[in-house]
Amino acid sequence: MNTAATTLHYHGIIIRQSQTDKSIFAGLKIIGKKRVLAGLITLYKVEAGQDSLDTLISSLQGNMATRLFLRKMEFYAHFYREEELVAAFKRKVFHMTPSLDSWGEAISYGKSIGIRPAQLDFKPCRVEDETY
Repeated sequence: MNTAATTLHYHGIIIRQSQTDKSIFAGLKIIGKKRVLAGLITLYKVEAGQDSLDTLISSLQGNMATRLFLRKMEFYAHFYREEELVAAFKRKVFHMTPSLDSWGEAISYGKSIGIRPAQLDFKPCRVEDETY
């Protein structure tokens, strides 16, 4: 991907099961898909324009599930471009960089709402780290 495209667009990772109404995905530009945990969880890699990111995050937050199957669970989606990283939880958004040093507040918040530390890795957080 060229630098101009990277500057204008964010890539993001959204867990399919994090969204109550799955029709939300029909309006997104899905550029990759990955199944994990024996195929039970689907991760979508999406592309979002700079001018639409805030609206997209608001829509995702309003549609975010609080359960996975029968278990209470919290989720987040994250978006990145160049040196920007945005983590969007149901009730809070954090603006960071790809540097682990900037993730402390988001990780603390995620832990406080019951997300396991291993799941708070915000990976990938750079286009060059993508695997799907």
